[in-house]
Amino acid sequence: MLAAMPKPPRLLASAVSRWGDDPWARGSWSLIGRHGTPADRIALGAPAGDRLRIAGEATHPTRAGMTHGAYEQGVGAAVWAAGLGHRRVLVAGAGMAGLAAARELAARGVRAQVWEARDRIGGRTAGIDLDGFTFDLGANWLQQYDDNVLARIAEELGLTVVDTDFTDPLVLGSGRDGVPDGLERALRTRLAQAPPQASVADVLAAWLADPAPFTAGAIRRFVDAEIVMDSGAPLTWLSARHGFEPGVGEGDRWIVGGYRLLVEHLAAGLQVRRARPVRSVRVDADGVTVNDAARFDAVIVTVPLPVLAAGGIAFEPALPAAHRAALGRLGAGRVEKVVLRFDARFWPEHPAGYYRVHGPAPTDVSEWLDATAADGVPTLVGLFAGAWLDGLWTGSDAEVARRAAAIFTEAAAAG
Repeated sequence: MLAAMPKPPRLLASAVSRWGDDPWARGSWSLIGRHGTPADRIALGAPAGDRLRIAGEATHPTRAGMTHGAYEQGVGAAVWAAGLGHRRVLVAGAGMAGLAAARELAARGVRAQVWEARDRIGGRTAGIDLDGFTFDLGANWLQQYDDNVLARIAEELGLTVVDTDFTDPLVLGSGRDGVPDGLERALRTRLAQAPPQASVADVLAAWLADPAPFTAGAIRRFVDAEIVMDSGAPLTWLSARHGFEPGVGEGDRWIVGGYRLLVEHLAAGLQVRRARPVRSVRVDADGVTVNDAARFDAVIVTVPLPVLAAGGIAFEPALPAAHRAALGRLGAGRVEKVVLRFDARFWPEHPAGYYRVHGPAPTDVSEWLDATAADGVPTLVGLFAGAWLDGLWTGSDAEVARRAAAIFTEAAAAG
C-alpha cells in the first residue's frame, strides 16, 4: 500500500511591505555612503539656527537605523527647543522621534503639535492586523536591548518580548556549509582598512580576486548575510569603513503584539494631526511659517532622511551647507517584509527561531523569523533584500506573498 503523500502547506493569510514605494519613507533605514562618515549624522542633527532642527535615527551617531536611536534624538531636539524658550513648537512626523519630541516638549510645558503625512502614526513602525493578530511590517525588534530606552518602557507596560538570536540562524537550501573560522574577522579587517572613499563592492572585488584561504562562494554568502541583509543598499554605494554599523544581534527581542503597543502608549495625550504633510518651512527672525500658513516658534523635523534628500520639504532659507552635504552622503537601502500564516508548520523547529535562505544570484538573500509562538498559528515573518526584490516585489501583494512562500517552502523541503 502506497504511503499517503503529505499535503502541501496552505497559505491562510499574508501581508507585504512596500517601503521602497512609500513616498513618506523612500526606503528602510539610513546608511552611510562611500563618501560619508559618522560626522555627517552629527552634522545633519545639529541645529540649523535657533528655530529649526532635524532629528531621527539618521542623526544618531551610534544608534542609527534603530527605533531607540530615533527616540533619543527626538528627546534631545525637544530639550534644545524648550531650552531656547520656545513655547509653541511644530513636530513634523509621528514616528518614534516625533512622538518622543512631542512627549518631552509637553513634559516641559511647551505646546507641541505633531503633523503626520500618513493617515496613521508610527512612521516606519507599522503594525498590521492579520488573521486576528498584530504583526510589524516595519521595525520589528528592540535592539541593543540592555541599553534601549524603549525596552525599559516596554517592561514598564508589561509587554511580552521574545529573544531572537541573529548569530545562530538555520540556513535552509543552498549555502548550508556554514561560516569558515576567521571569515568574519577577515571581512571586518578588510573593511576597516579600506581607503576612505572605498565602497563595500571595492573591497569585495579585491578579495574575490584572491579569496584564499576561503572560497569565493563562502565570502559572497557571508557578505550577503551580514551586509546586504543588514542594509539593503547597493554595495557599490555603501561605505566600506562606515556602512557596516553596529546594532543588529545585540540582545534583539521582538514584541508580541507589535510596536503598535508602544506607539499607542507614546502618542496618548498628544495633539497629532494625521494626513497633514509638511511641505514647506520658512524661518524668519520672529518664528517659523509652515506650509505658508501656520506659525510656530520653532520646528523639529523628524521625517525620514530620503524624503528630505528628495526635496520633500522646501526650506527657506535653504538648509546650511553642512546639512545639505550630509544629505548627499547619507542614504537608505531597501529591505522589504512579508508575513505568512499557514495551516500547518512544515519547517524544522530551530532554537533561535531564525532561518536564512540564499538565492541563486549574488545578493539574493532572505531571513525568516518563526513567530508561531506568539499565538499558536504557524507564522513566518520574512525579510528580503538585494537583487531578489527586483523580481519578487512586483504585482499585487498576494502575488508577492505567493512567490516569497514558494522560496521558503522549496528551501525548507531541501533541508
